[in-house]
Amino acid sequence: MFGFGSRNQFVVEDKTVLISGGSDGMGKAVAIQLAEKGANVVIVARTVKKLEDTVEMMKAAALNPDKQRFHYISTDLTDPAAAERMVDEATEWNNGNPPDVVWCCAGYCNPGFFTDTPICTLRDQMDTVYWTAAYTAHATLRKWLAPIAPGQNSINDAPSSRRHLIFTASTLAFFAVAGYGPYSPAKAAVRSLSDTLCQEIEMYNGARRNQKNPAPPADIKIHTVFPMGILTPGFENEEKLKPELTKLLEEADKPQTPEEVARISIKALERGDYLITTMFVGHLMKGTALGPSPRNNVIIDTLTNWLSSLVFLFVIPDLTKKAWNWGKTRGLPKASP
Repeated sequence: MFGFGSRNQFVVEDKTVLISGGSDGMGKAVAIQLAEKGANVVIVARTVKKLEDTVEMMKAAALNPDKQRFHYISTDLTDPAAAERMVDEATEWNNGNPPDVVWCCAGYCNPGFFTDTPICTLRDQMDTVYWTAAYTAHATLRKWLAPIAPGQNSINDAPSSRRHLIFTASTLAFFAVAGYGPYSPAKAAVRSLSDTLCQEIEMYNGARRNQKNPAPPADIKIHTVFPMGILTPGFENEEKLKPELTKLLEEADKPQTPEEVARISIKALERGDYLITTMFVGHLMKGTALGPSPRNNVIIDTLTNWLSSLVFLFVIPDLTKKAWNWGKTRGLPKASP
């Protein structure tokens, strides 16, 4: 029940992993750590120099450098056609086989008060956070779910035969904080998409259990990671844009390194977790907002939900009072130029 003696549910050695946003921050850390575990890795981003540098780091970290392969694709995933081309290129590079794991890490945060944020920035946040993930998922699943003929399906549900689609959201998808109006709705949309696909994909997994059905060639698992602050160059820029009220309200957020977030996330995937948080405060935030999402562990998640419900009886009024007092003392925020 607590994972002791359980087998690895996220086998990546000799598998091919595609990572969007893989040249920087969390995506880069994930790419290097999966290379250390024996994966072949394709990273995707826009800046070629960063991609090239990350490929060299993966080669240096490789578990089996003589046989592991690494590749990069430079593209802008806010274009849905680019997502299709990305998956096609990764498939061609992988000897005609689609990647076994796709991890969506692309995106950035542009904090600010909602009404002070230009509409173009609100739209860009949805494009770079939600739509890059949705386009990637759509292109990936269309490739993975192409049916094979009845009778050709091998009913193999071993962890090593599964494919994994992994989204990267934020604890802001669980718990709202003033000053993230441009960003948190996009992350909440990612969480909603993940929940929908987690249920929907079981139709395809179920079809594989009947040899009379045309069905996909492998089971598919959906996961979503919900980090808090991550210490990256993007985070440094975020801090420059972030309202002072937001900094006050998120005092409990102690940013983690990309390497730490990647390590914790990969361990959770190896346990088979669905909704993955990376620190204690994040676990509590998740506990307040589980709703109909599948549980990682019924007992632990239920206990966390009870604890969170009690803790946030005090936290939510406290944050609301801080925002009210801020306005009373300092007045309206300065208008954006």
